[in-house]
Amino acid sequence: MWLLMKWIVKKDDLERYRAKFHGKLAGYAEEAKMIALPTPKYFIVVVDEEKIHLIQLDLQFHEKGMQTIMIHEITKLQLGGVVNKKVQIQTPSTTVKLMIKPLAIGIKEEQKALIDRFTRMSR
Repeated sequence: MWLLMKWIVKKDDLERYRAKFHGKLAGYAEEAKMIALPTPKYFIVVVDEEKIHLIQLDLQFHEKGMQTIMIHEITKLQLGGVVNKKVQIQTPSTTVKLMIKPLAIGIKEEQKALIDRFTRMSR
């Protein structure tokens, strides 16, 4: 029987990627899915003044891929959800749906800062 593993992100992990990509802030997000099978994609989200980096990682913290979204290309940014925040970022070429968990243990402040940043961008 296959068990689902939970991904634990620490402040040090976020700080490492924030520094690597020269971002103002970093947080953790998952691919927003209705059904969690197959397992959602896991991302470290790094935001600066010009772009959003979505670094997809596997459960061993190896980079699987990266997507960069230029902030000036965003045509629509929506936030929803009471506890877990669903973020939809739309550009002319792509739509990304993320779920940010503000109560993630050990990184609550970083998650709140990421949600606040997306909230300001959506206005």
